[in-house]
Amino acid sequence: MFPDLDFDLNRSMIFNPLIVVASELGISRSPTATRSESNGAEQIVRAYRRVNESGIGSVIVDSVDDAEAAAAIADGAYTVRTDLSEFGRTHNYRSASGAERIAATVNRFDRYYTHDIVVAVPDDMPELRSFYMQGLMYALASSEVGIATLVSPLKDGDLDDYGVVKASVDWNSNRKVHPLEGSRVGTLRDLRRNPGALDTDDLYKFVPIHAWRRGALDRLVSMPPSDRELDEGTDLVRALDAGVRIDVCLVWEDMKVLIKPEEVRGDEIEG
Repeated sequence: MFPDLDFDLNRSMIFNPLIVVASELGISRSPTATRSESNGAEQIVRAYRRVNESGIGSVIVDSVDDAEAAAAIADGAYTVRTDLSEFGRTHNYRSASGAERIAATVNRFDRYYTHDIVVAVPDDMPELRSFYMQGLMYALASSEVGIATLVSPLKDGDLDDYGVVKASVDWNSNRKVHPLEGSRVGTLRDLRRNPGALDTDDLYKFVPIHAWRRGALDRLVSMPPSDRELDEGTDLVRALDAGVRIDVCLVWEDMKVLIKPEEVRGDEIEG
């Protein structure tokens, strides 16, 4: 059938993701910390480059000042601007995923829902690697998953560090991540800063990069923030409590990439 057509079997783009690299999205920065214009511009350009190198989806930069926007544009990025004063603290825009802010940005940029997946990437992550985007796509491969995120192994001191959000995961031995050596996929059980509140010693560090199906994002922002999500510092807790399935992919900074995004074939992504 259709013998003259050369079908592209690359399914690293089975979705149509919109990746938003957002300035001052996360909570790792102290509210009293200063961020110079030059430093902010360098961070957002570095994050944009690493995400863009993945070759997955369309990438935009959500900046908060003129210097960041100018630097991103000079590097070839499409930019939008966010006025953080429009987001009250009760909207939890300083959480590790910042769903309300990202939803506002995406709905302004893509009001007709051209993109079915929305990925939020904070700009202040030195450990960010381009293959993290591949991991997110594998975690989203099951149609039952509303949100995908990442975890990494705990490093020395992380377990007792209250600033580090820990994750417990039900790993699925049947879910293979072909491009990333040693990676795996599972379903998120819970997120806590206090490891003693989790019922397992098999814990991981929560990596605040998230991919939402558009419907899951709309559902999340229609609900008010919960006390527990503000305590834990991520609105994914709100989604967990609402019964949204969140799957995770295990990644780390120096892991070996076996297959580049453009080399992934259809039978290498498994739901």
